[in-house]
Amino acid sequence: MRTFQYILGDFVNALFSTASFQERFNLYVQCVEKLGFEGRVVYTFLPLFSLEREGALFPATPEFIYTDGYPIDFLRHYVKEDLDRYDVSIKKIKRNDFSLTNYREHANTVGLQPDESHFDKLATQVYGCINALCIPAAGVSGISAINMVSHEQPYLFNHLMAERSALLLQVTQIFHSLVLSDAQTCTQFTSPFLPSLNDTEITILRYVASGKPFKNIQDHTGISYRYASKVLDKLRDKLGGINRDRLLYLVGLLRL
Repeated sequence: MRTFQYILGDFVNALFSTASFQERFNLYVQCVEKLGFEGRVVYTFLPLFSLEREGALFPATPEFIYTDGYPIDFLRHYVKEDLDRYDVSIKKIKRNDFSLTNYREHANTVGLQPDESHFDKLATQVYGCINALCIPAAGVSGISAINMVSHEQPYLFNHLMAERSALLLQVTQIFHSLVLSDAQTCTQFTSPFLPSLNDTEITILRYVASGKPFKNIQDHTGISYRYASKVLDKLRDKLGGINRDRLLYLVGLLRL
């Protein structure tokens, strides 16, 4: 029988042999299953500006990539009711703590706040997420996040985690590193969070991205400096009050 280290090696070789995110995600799930986990997995990407903004974490419906066994109704409920407010892993991420969250272990050792207890009961009793993990990683543009759930009895899941959590974490970190280094994938997941742009906004953003002096914008586009400044301020407000540098970064992601 091949050791788990061979499984890791095969995973890395296969992962770097494909450029498609969906194929990479499928390879990740297959590897997770070979490690003995159920493979009920969801992936999403949280842009930094969404984490920094005031208000809802999901101002628009994000793109989730998930396996057939993942409780999609829970995801819909999560987004609709802004359940991120009660999610232990999101609270950790906002504190720049990107360590693995084992929800059941956290509840049993650290304990839960009242709002977190509500979230826990909803996930476990209504949607059957008896055991759950969140494994995030931080990148320049945002947070890459893998969530896994299991319907196994806790003692079986705990035994599996005791034996293979280190390898699971290693596999997930490799997956995250490749995803976060792929600008096309980051753009794919960032786009749902961005406001739709009209022709004037696109023209102004393209000019800003060109690096030319902003005060000369009218000479190149016919749009006055005063009006262009107002448009930029409105766009920044739409995105939660981000600064101009962050806005320029998003222009780069959009490849206008």
